[in-house]
This record gives sequence, C-alpha cells and structure tokens, in this order.
Amino acid sequence: MTPQLTPKQHLNKSVYEKIKNEIINFTLKPGQKLLDRHLALQFGVSRTPVREALNGLVQEGFVRQNPGQGYFVKEISIKNIEDLYEVRKALEILAAQMAVRNINNNQIKRLSEILKRHRKLIQNGLFSSSLLEEADFHKTIASGSGNQYLFEIISTIFDKISTYRGIGTLTLKRKKIAFQEHEEIFKSLKEKDTQRLKKILENHISDAKRDAIERAKKETDILYLGYHS
Repeated sequence: MTPQLTPKQHLNKSVYEKIKNEIINFTLKPGQKLLDRHLALQFGVSRTPVREALNGLVQEGFVRQNPGQGYFVKEISIKNIEDLYEVRKALEILAAQMAVRNINNNQIKRLSEILKRHRKLIQNGLFSSSLLEEADFHKTIASGSGNQYLFEIISTIFDKISTYRGIGTLTLKRKKIAFQEHEEIFKSLKEKDTQRLKKILENHISDAKRDAIERAKKETDILYLGYHS
C-alpha cells in the first residue's frame, strides 16, 4: 500500500512536477536561469518548496546549480544525447528480453491499444500526441519486464528524452518509420523472438539517437554546447 503524503510532501511534489513539466515541455529552456522567488510567485507558494524541487531536479540532471550564481535549466549537449540513448538502448533491450518471459495478457492488450491509437494520431497529423503514445509504448514493455526498478529508470530516461523533443521537429518520414518499428517490436515480443526483438530495438533506438543529434546540431551554440556537458 502506498503511504499517504503529508500536506507538506504533497505541496513539494506538486511544485517539483510543475517545474519538471515546464522543462520537459520546453517552456523553461536550456540555459535559462531559475529564480526561486519568481517560481514561488508563479505557483503561489513559498520559496522553500521551490528550492527543494530545484535540488531534486539537480539530482535528476534536469537542472544545474552554479555556486554563487543560482540554478539553471541544464543545457543539452551532443554528448548528453549520445550517452542517454546508449543507456536507453542497453536498458530497453534488457527490459524487452525480460518482458518476453514476464509480460501478461493485460499488458499485451495495452500495447495493442497504444499502437491503434498511435496509428490514428499519425494519420490525423497529431504528432505531439503520437510522441506521448510512443513513450507509453516503451514504458509498457518496461513494465512488462516485471522489474519495478528497471521500469522507473526507463521512465526517467523518457522524461529526459522529452526535453530533446523541443529541439526542432521530427520529420513525417521519421514518425512513420518509428511507428512501423513499433509494430515490428510488438510482433517480435508476442512471438517471443528474442533475437529479432533485440535487433529491431537496437536499430530503432540508434535511429532515434541520430535524429535527435541532427536536430540538435541545427540549433544555436548558445543552447546546445557541442560535445561539452
């Protein structure tokens, strides 16, 4: 049973989620200074929960703290992208291989429903929503691994990847290819074809990494600092 949060814990969590979502949605941009008094006014709270939220986001890698200067949204570098996608690839392949053994019928049904919604969203040109379906697809497979820690880590990785989606736009071709790869991943998972599943996931995530890097390279050096972290 999940323990009940105290009013203070609930407030801290709420402020943390609001700031994190603004970073993920690119409302707060890489390199932007985060002033606790402004955020406190924005959310109608004191500066204490804002500071606690910012410290938590520093630990998660969404925010950096410079001594004597304050908090900043962490810049996105090419190396950040490369490193994150390499970790994602290793963990998702592990999760998918475990899911072959552990995934249940309800999770298989959920994956099928996600793909149906995803197909319809792409057909209707609703690409922002289709990206949410893509993340849900991968996180459902991670949940199917039966390992809660693995699921939580992969979910956090997708939160960080969401910030990269504010870099330029995905091409229609890439969106369609990604969906087709999802269908192949689902088929291989249902058929318990671990070798094909691993190969498709490797290609899928490598393609996604290349796309993210190419979009980052088109942006200004002020926000995206090449190979520096």
